[in-house]
Order: sequence, then structure tokens, then C-alpha cells
Amino acid sequence: MTNTDDFIWRLVKGCIQLQLVPDISNTINMVPVDAVALCTSLSAIIPAQNITVLHIAARPRVTFNDLFGSLSLYGYDIQKCDYVQWRQRLEHHVLDVQDNALFPLLHFVLDDLPRSTKAPELDDSNTQRILDSSEASSEVKQTVDQETTGLYISWLINAGFLDAPPRTGSIALPVLTGSARAVGRSGQ
Repeated sequence: MTNTDDFIWRLVKGCIQLQLVPDISNTINMVPVDAVALCTSLSAIIPAQNITVLHIAARPRVTFNDLFGSLSLYGYDIQKCDYVQWRQRLEHHVLDVQDNALFPLLHFVLDDLPRSTKAPELDDSNTQRILDSSEASSEVKQTVDQETTGLYISWLINAGFLDAPPRTGSIALPVLTGSARAVGRSGQ
């Protein structure tokens, strides 16, 4: 399950629709839910002496360029350009076709996306101490890598949020079983 009104997934879908991605090297603090669940569970059962804050941060941090780069590897026709060119093309695209997943966020993405999407640097040393004390910590990914991105893309396709890539990419998308249901105001 995911929220299709989430900024990241709307940005991905909007870029796929535009067939263009902005060159943004900012980091994104994307942590897979199983890693978040493990940290949360361990924080409840492992004594944390004098620890009041447990930040959860991706290790290593993924960048927008990493996320966007995965799209072409999985078969989407995407080109990278500088942010100003991307912004201009997005603005014209929305005016021409009157449809893009980024339309509800247009004021935000047309402002200064590279500056407004800087993820804060979190001190996750307390969380890492708790994770290090658990044998399960070595079994969970603390970041969204290309493989995880492929799982997310497959799920979003199954849920009807993303169209399937128009071509076979250099990396095959994972085949998922079961049903997928998007959650969001529009479901799209």
C-alpha cells in the first residue's frame, strides 16, 4: 500500500508523463517500511538509557538523480536536463495537455525545487546503536536502492498509478503477485 498523493510518487509520475527529469542531486530520506518497522519495534523492547530521540535515516541516502536514473533502467523513456529547462517544459506540458500528476503541486515544483527539496541531515546515532544491538539489523536494508525502486514501480503499475514502461529496460521489473490498491485523494 502506498499513498499516491505522496510528493515523491507524484514527481516520478509527472516526470514519466513529461519524459524528462530534472538534474537534482539533493538527497531524499527514503527508508523502506520494513526498516522503519524494525527500528520502531526494537526501540520498544531494547532498553535505551537516557535516549529521548530516535531519528530514522536512510543509509546510504538516495538522491533524486538516483531515483530518476532508475526509471530509464526499468524501461521508461526519460531524459535528464537542468532544472530550469525541466520547469519550462513542465509548465508548457501542463498548459498544452491540461493533465499531469504534478498539476496539484505546480506552485511548489515551479518555484525552486532544488532548494525546496533539501532533506534535513538527521543524527540517527541513537537508532544505529539500537540496531547494532540486534541480530536482525544486518537483514534489513536501510535505504531505497535500485532493486527496491523496481519493487515500488512494479507495485505502482499494478495499482494503476503508473503506466508500464514502453520498452524493456536493461533491468527487468519484478513480477508481483496479489492485488495492489493505491491510497490517495484521487487514487491516481
